[in-house]
Amino acid sequence: MLQIGLVLFTLAAQVESSGLAPGEGREIVWAACTQCHTAEIIVASHMSRKTWDTTLTWMQETQGLVELEPDVRSLILDYLEQTQGLDEDVDGASSPWASPLYRPNPLW
Repeated sequence: MLQIGLVLFTLAAQVESSGLAPGEGREIVWAACTQCHTAEIIVASHMSRKTWDTTLTWMQETQGLVELEPDVRSLILDYLEQTQGLDEDVDGASSPWASPLYRPNPLW
C-alpha cells in the first residue's frame, strides 16, 4: 500500500510541476498528452476549441494518439479551451503540431 501511495504522490508532483494550469481535466490532459510530448508544448500553444479538436484528430490519425472516449475528449477540450484557448481562430490558424517546429518527446 505504501508503494501505491508513493506512486500516486510522485505522479501528482509531476502533474503539479508540469506547468499546466490548474483546472478540471489537467490530470487527464497530462496523462494523455505527455506520453508523446512534453507539457511545455501544450503550455506554449493557444488555439480555439475548434483548432484543439482538429489537432487531436490530427494526432490520432498521424501520430498514434489513441482513440479517446467522447467524454474524455470533451473534458480534454474543455480544459484546453479554458486554459490554452483563444476566442476564435486567428486567420484560420492551423495546428502547430503539423509544423516543423513540433518535436515529439525524445524519450518515447
